[in-house]
Amino acid sequence: MRRYLSHPVTVMALLVLCLVLTQTADAKVTKAVLSASPAEFRGDCPGVITFTGTITVDAPGKVKYIFTRSDGAIDTITKTLVFKKAGTQKVKTTWTLGGQVLPCYEGWEAIDVTAPNTLTSNQAKFNIKCNPPLNSALSAHGNTDWHINTANEFLFGVDMNGNATAPNHAPDSWTKQHMHVGLSNTAKYYYDKSLTASGMDTDAASGIDRAMLFFYAGHGWPPAWDTLGDSASQTDVKLANIAGKGTLRYYWQCSCEVFAHGPLSSSSCGASMEYSCPQNFDGSHDSAAMRNVFERWGPALSPDLRMACGGSTSMWCWYDNVNAVWDDYNINGMSVAESFIDGFSSSHPGVVPLCITMGGSNITNTPLYTDTTFTNQPNTSGSGYYHIIYLGGGTQTEAKPSMVPLKLPKLIVVAADILPNLKALGASASISQDMFAGKKAIVHIDEASGSVHMKAAMREQGIEARISDTEYLRRADALVKKMKWDNSEMTKPVVTRLMTASMPIDGKTKDATQGQKSVLITYSREIDVNGTKVDVLGAGGKVKILMSNAGNILSANRIWRKIKDRTAGIPLKSFEEAQAEAIKKLPDADAYKLDQWKWGYKEPAGNLRTTEMTVVFQFWFVPKKHEDQRQYPPVFTEIQAEKQ
Repeated sequence: MRRYLSHPVTVMALLVLCLVLTQTADAKVTKAVLSASPAEFRGDCPGVITFTGTITVDAPGKVKYIFTRSDGAIDTITKTLVFKKAGTQKVKTTWTLGGQVLPCYEGWEAIDVTAPNTLTSNQAKFNIKCNPPLNSALSAHGNTDWHINTANEFLFGVDMNGNATAPNHAPDSWTKQHMHVGLSNTAKYYYDKSLTASGMDTDAASGIDRAMLFFYAGHGWPPAWDTLGDSASQTDVKLANIAGKGTLRYYWQCSCEVFAHGPLSSSSCGASMEYSCPQNFDGSHDSAAMRNVFERWGPALSPDLRMACGGSTSMWCWYDNVNAVWDDYNINGMSVAESFIDGFSSSHPGVVPLCITMGGSNITNTPLYTDTTFTNQPNTSGSGYYHIIYLGGGTQTEAKPSMVPLKLPKLIVVAADILPNLKALGASASISQDMFAGKKAIVHIDEASGSVHMKAAMREQGIEARISDTEYLRRADALVKKMKWDNSEMTKPVVTRLMTASMPIDGKTKDATQGQKSVLITYSREIDVNGTKVDVLGAGGKVKILMSNAGNILSANRIWRKIKDRTAGIPLKSFEEAQAEAIKKLPDADAYKLDQWKWGYKEPAGNLRTTEMTVVFQFWFVPKKHEDQRQYPPVFTEIQAEKQ
């Protein structure tokens, strides 16, 4: 009985198995499709590309497949789909890639069916373009004189011997590297391989085009700059060239005249330094008589670069400049371009820094306006125009130093008094303030000095009509009185302007249009000591008020320690004694002449604690012959005035 009953079951099982085998044998993959998302990745890396697709069969059966991709990688594990009937099923995979080693890539993935028949899908194409690491900064020096210290101080606040020199520097939280130390002939690390075979600007160890911010300090002249034995020029530079794996966002350079713009002679604008009048650019091709920064630097910019900055005039690249730049950015509430321009012009009257960018026709949409903070994002404002911003003229010329007395006391100082309503806020808070853009100000108080730093909670968009200098000064004076900052030590304010110019990339340079971005009002400190008026030098002893064209305040800062006491008079060196000491520090005294000098009390930055202010001499030397500027760049020297 059992044998009888089992026979038909066995027969039935064999029939079913035969049917399945017949169907599997006849099953065929007719279609495989794959797509990538996003097809274009822009952002912080590594990035993830997700591939989704379908496989279609015309009968029940099993399908075996793998994914293949453009870099030659192949799945090591074969995947299986089981179809109970004809139809379509979904497949999915991801690819994680991109970073400093691979900042850009164009690739694809595909489905490779291996059974029951062979079939390959379309190539799902994608491209990935990485941002540089956020808050990453590189520095390099072109010469091994004081510029090697400046490059290190910019990042770390210390010179090459570890001496603390710049209390304000690139934030400690950033990723930072001082490159090219001990190297020679480093021009290749500025050059793009698409322009010259020797180009290595994305080299992992020494390339300049692989971080968010790059800073250079060294000797320069309009068409080139020193690079530790050889020299580099704009001709072979292509900044932020993503196709060549470049990801730079900000190129900052402290060297003489590399960003020169306008006429050689500055007599037309009442200045003393060469190329001091970018506003008098006449549209000519670049030449020694009339420099054209659009023509010289424009081709070196890629659309992703946010800005490139340098000096139209000579520049004094020393630790006080570095300190001023980062003081403006970290504490004073100035934008990226404003911090560079104000910081590197603060050391010497007449220095004209300049920044250039690509963008659309509206300059207010470009990073020159929008970058209130550093960002690693690409410039998306357009690529049809070049735009520049630079320091315009002031309303007051530099006064000649007064006679140096035989004796002066040291000043014993304490932190400045703070208004009770601000002091109650603590170290940082926001307050309603009608005079500021957006009617609100963010306030930071540094307890080390009692310095007050205020910045607008928001900024205006668009180009505003200018008001008169008289009205700018009236509004600045109104804020000074409201904050109770006014006192007998304040000198008359100086007005300087941040000027702009724009031109179509494919147009003629004579089509450049000019404008104004903002206005800076600066009050300096002058202390009466027994009838002698003594200037206060350094980062302290300043009130700076930055205004929009319409006169709304963007930032206001005061570093003004309180004098508690004075010591007995201390003998001082004469001008001649101090100058002789300064001359001894020159690399070649016969090649230099004195350009300007000052003397006065030195008040440091607001984030430093100090109990006294001493007298110093400051000397600025320039080469006797302009053509010697490359070999003998401008030199700054500070001499302690107290006799030992």
